[in-house]
Order: sequence, then structure tokens, then C-alpha cells
Amino acid sequence: MMRRSLLLAFVATFAAASVAIAAAGDKETPKASLVQAVSNTNRVPTLRYMMDVAISRAHSPAMQLHVEGTRGADALFIHVRQMSSGQSGGTAMPQQSALIDGPFLYEGSPNGIPVLGHILWVRVPLARLGPGAKVISTVHSLSPAPLLRLLDEWSQARTHSPNGFFHGTVAYDDPIVLTALSGITGGVEFRNLWFSARIGDDGYIHSVLVTGRTADGSSTLRVVALLYAFGRPVRLTPPGEATFRDPKTLALAE
Repeated sequence: MMRRSLLLAFVATFAAASVAIAAAGDKETPKASLVQAVSNTNRVPTLRYMMDVAISRAHSPAMQLHVEGTRGADALFIHVRQMSSGQSGGTAMPQQSALIDGPFLYEGSPNGIPVLGHILWVRVPLARLGPGAKVISTVHSLSPAPLLRLLDEWSQARTHSPNGFFHGTVAYDDPIVLTALSGITGGVEFRNLWFSARIGDDGYIHSVLVTGRTADGSSTLRVVALLYAFGRPVRLTPPGEATFRDPKTLALAE
């Protein structure tokens, strides 16, 4: 049923997930400060990104989330696909889209399957959900924002690199780091947090890799994000009137 948020379930599945993800390549870039690149990336009005999030635990099925998203001036769109790599070639699993557009959240039907013949989205006013709503924080946690906050907390973020590459560690118990990662990991705490980031010739963050492990070493975290199309025009068109319903009217119809 569309009234049950699949996006929340995606993050919850990461109690025992596993996958390996490739990092980004290199390229010569001018000297740049990481903190300035983070600021540039946060301020750019539009960008696109891909992100893979994986948590591995010994003797458990390998799972990951693959996210493709677009950030506009007043909108954020994400498409989330849960994947299992426990079998050769991987096994397709649930997927869902969500769009925050101005004052509304549009949450897509699981796997894009219409409800009541043509309804593909539930539309909810953000004011009704409130600023601390779990579904809103989940959507934002699957954007580049948490990773950029983590980079900004690095103690040497104001240093420069001749080739645009930075790598280091951040304190797992830093309140900002804890908050940034909790949405991605479903609340699981990871230590030994190591990151690698690359700044492009344009002064923006182009790739981020973050790894970590739990205190007992039983689970590991790996997040890879690729950012691109900085400042390019994007059109995030909200769903048409005939394709969405308010949750209350949808419940009555069902």
C-alpha cells in the first residue's frame, strides 16, 4: 500500500547489508581548499548525483542502496533502488522515487506500480509533516548533504591540495558527523571513519568515498558519491494532477 513509506524501509534494511563499490578516478586540478569546495558545492543552484551505500556483515546477504538524484534551487528528487549482490549479477529488489518540490513532498508508489489504476504518487504538504518528519530526513540523508557536512568537519578542511585530492579521518563521535551519518546508516554507529574526496577544475566536489566499521568489527560501511552537472539547467516537474492523491483520500478510495 502506498500509505506505507518504502523509503523508511530502505534505510532500516541496513542492519546487515554488504557490497563492494569502486572509487572515482583521478585528474589534475588546481590548488583548492576542501572547505571552499564544500561551500561552492553547497551553494551551486543545481547538480546531479549518484550514490551507493553499503553495509556488510559477515555471513549475511550482500545488499546496497543505489541512489540517483537531482538537486534544484527549491527541489530535490531521488530514485532509490535496493539491490542484492548475493547472487551472480545481482538481484533486482524494491525501488521508489520521492520529490520535494516547494511546499510538497511527493512519494512515489513502490516499484512504480499504479494504485487504483492510475495513481503513482502521494502528495503531502511539508507543513503537515513538520520539520522533524522521518520521511523528510530520509530523503535528505540520501542526498550529498550529509557527506558534505562530514567533509566540512575534517580538522584540516582548510588546507590545500596541489592535485585536488584529499583524504583523512573524522571523529565518529563528533555530533555533526553522528547526525550526518545516522540517516544513511539507519542509526548504526560506525567508527574508524576514513574519507577520500576529489575537487574538480571547477572548484566543486566531484566524488566522495567514506568507509568505517562498527566497534566490534562485525560490520563495515562504504559510501561512494559522484556529483556532476553543476549549475546546469534542470526541470523538476511535479506529477500531474491525475497521478497523485492526498493520503487521506487515497485511504478512503482503498
